[in-house]
Amino acid sequence: MNLTDNSNLHQKLLIAHGPVFALSGIQKELNKQHLNCVCINNEKELQAHSPALLILDEQLLTQLNQDSAGKWRKPESLLMIAEEHLDIDADLYVPKGFTKKVTVKHIESALQSFIQGRQQDQLSSLLTDKSVNLNRLADIGIALSAEKSLTALLIRILTEGRKLACCDAASLFLLDNKDSENSKLVLKLTQNASIEFHFEEQCFPLNDSSISGYVATHGRELNIEDVYELQDAPYQFNSIFDVATGYRCRSLLALPIQNHHGEVIGVLQFINRTRQADIRLSSHKITRENVIAFDDSICPQLRALASQSAIAIENRRLIESIRGLFKGFVQASVTAIEQRDPTTSGHSFRVADLSIALAKSLQQAALPQYQKQLLDEKKLRQLKYAALLHDFGKVGVREAVLTKAKKLTQHQLDVIKYRIRLTQQTLLRQRAESELLLFQQQGCRNSTQHLNRQEQIQEQIFQLEQFWQDILKANEPSILPESLGSNLEQIHAYHAPNDSGILTPLINREELSALSIPKGSLSLDEMTEIRSHVIHTENFLRQIPWTPELQDIPDIAAAHHEKRDGSGYPRGLTTDQIPLPSQIMTVCDIYDALTASDRPYKHAVPNELAFKILHNEAEKQQLNGDLVKLFIDNKVYLVIKDKLYSKPSNAVSSFHHHVCDFDLLDHS
Repeated sequence: MNLTDNSNLHQKLLIAHGPVFALSGIQKELNKQHLNCVCINNEKELQAHSPALLILDEQLLTQLNQDSAGKWRKPESLLMIAEEHLDIDADLYVPKGFTKKVTVKHIESALQSFIQGRQQDQLSSLLTDKSVNLNRLADIGIALSAEKSLTALLIRILTEGRKLACCDAASLFLLDNKDSENSKLVLKLTQNASIEFHFEEQCFPLNDSSISGYVATHGRELNIEDVYELQDAPYQFNSIFDVATGYRCRSLLALPIQNHHGEVIGVLQFINRTRQADIRLSSHKITRENVIAFDDSICPQLRALASQSAIAIENRRLIESIRGLFKGFVQASVTAIEQRDPTTSGHSFRVADLSIALAKSLQQAALPQYQKQLLDEKKLRQLKYAALLHDFGKVGVREAVLTKAKKLTQHQLDVIKYRIRLTQQTLLRQRAESELLLFQQQGCRNSTQHLNRQEQIQEQIFQLEQFWQDILKANEPSILPESLGSNLEQIHAYHAPNDSGILTPLINREELSALSIPKGSLSLDEMTEIRSHVIHTENFLRQIPWTPELQDIPDIAAAHHEKRDGSGYPRGLTTDQIPLPSQIMTVCDIYDALTASDRPYKHAVPNELAFKILHNEAEKQQLNGDLVKLFIDNKVYLVIKDKLYSKPSNAVSSFHHHVCDFDLLDHS
C-alpha cells in the first residue's frame, strides 16, 4: 500500500477496530506499513481516539449505541468498514470474518479516500479567506484543463502564475528522464515583463548545484528573499542571465511540480514579486524599492497552481502519449498488412494523404451544399485513421483467394495434366498393341482396319494435346474467347478411364466452371469473399473501444466501396446515406487503385485516363461529382507525388490480388 507517502497526513491515519478484527491478524500487516491500529471496546474509546477509519465487527457493534450513530460517526470524515451481515450503514462492506485479501483492498480504498478528502480539506481551508484568488484559481484550473497544446499550456501556467503572485518573471523546467542514468532538467519556458530577450530551450544537469536542480532532486520548495545573499547552501544562483541582460533577480520562489505519485516532473520558479502590478524593473534601484519576498499570503496559491499544473501537464503528456501510441499502432498494423504484398505497399498511406488533402480542399471551396458537413479537426482525424485502416479486413480473406493468380490452383492444374497424360499413355499403349498385332498377322484381311484404328488413336492423342493447350489458355485471367468456351464443354464431355478404370471427365464440373470465368481468375464465390474484406474491416474496427472523437471510424471505413447509385457494397447505400468522409475516401481510393504501379493482373493508367474514369463514374451517379471535380481541378493528386511510401525492395513478391483494385479491372 502506498498510503504513507504524505508525512503530514501519516499521523492521522489511525485505524480503530473491534476485538474480532484483532483476531484476524490483518493489523500486523497494516503496522508494517506504518499505519497505526488501535483496538477499542466502546463509544467512549472511539471518540477519544478520533480515528480516520473504523472497522466494525459484531462484538464492537453491540457495545456502540446505534441510535447515536450519527454522533459517533462525526466528524463526517470518519470512514467505516463493516462486516456485510451487520445491519449498519457503512461506507464499505467486507465478508464476515474479514477475508484478508478483500479486507486489505477495502482498507486501502478507504484510507486513500481519507487522504484525498483531507488534502481537499486542507486546500479548501487555505483558500477560504481568499475568495478572489480562489475564483481565479478555479478559472485557471478550467483554462489549464482546456489547453490542448503542451506549449500553450506551459505559457498559460507561467502567465497566470505571474498574475496571481504579481511577480515580474517566471520560468518553468521539466524533468527529462528518457535516460534514467543521466536525468536532466530542461528549461522549457521563461517570461520576463521588464526586458525582451531571445529564448531557447536549455538543458541542465540534475543535481544540487542549482536552485531548480535542488528543488527537483529533493522535491522541496525554496523561498529565497535575495538570491545574491545565499550562504552555506549546497545550491547557488546562476547569474549568467543577469550579467548578460543587466537584469537583477532578487526574491525567488521555486516549487516542485509533483504528479499524483508524488514524483517530481518539473519546477516552477517565480522571480521578483512586486508590491503592485505593472512595475517595470528597469534598474537595480527600482528593483530594490519594489521587489518583496514571497510570503504566506501568496505561497499557498502558488502551491495550488503547481498542483494544478502537474495535473494538466500529466494529462497533456498522457493524451499525447496515447495519441502517439495509437498512431504507432495504426501505422505498424497497416505496414504489417501491406507487407504481405509488397507490390501494393503504401496504398493505405497514399489514400489517407489524398483523403485529407481532398477534405481540406472541400473546406476551402466553400460550396454552399456542404457548409453543414465540412470536416473539422476531429472529423479529419477520423477520416485519416479510417483511410489508413480501410483495407485491414483483407486479413479475413483466405490467402488462397488473395494469391490466386489463375483460374485453377496449381494442384488442380497438375491433376488435369495427370489425367490427360494418363489417357495419352493409355492410347499409346493401345496403339503399340495394335501395331504388334498387325506385325504378327502380316497380310491378314484386317490390316486396313488396324491401320485405321492406329490413326484414330493418334488423332485422339493429338486431340488431348490440343485439349491441354486450350486448358492452359483458358486458365489465364484474360478475357475468355467464345470459341474457347465451347472447347471447354467438349473437353468436359470427353471421358477417360481413371486409375481404377472408371470413365470420368477430363475436367469435372467444378474445374469447368473455374475455367469458364469470363475475365480474371476469381469465381463468383471468390469475388464475394474478396468483397467481404469490407465487413471484416468493420467488424475489426468495432472491437476497438474508440473515444467519442473517433467513434465514427468503423462507419466511415465500412462504406468506402459504396456507390451513390446503390450499386456498391456491402449494404448498397445511396447518396446521403453514405458518410461524406467515405465519399471522399472512395474517390481517392479509386484514383490510387487506377494509377498505382503495374500489377500482374492490371496496368497502371496515366492521370488523364484516371480522370476520365472518375468523371464517367460521377456521370453514372456512382461517385460524388463535386468531389471528383475538386480532386482534379485542385490537383489534390499532387500531394503524393514524389513521396516515398514504402522502402524499395529487390525481392520478387508472390502474386496478390489487392482488394481495392478488384472493382477496377474493367478499366485497366
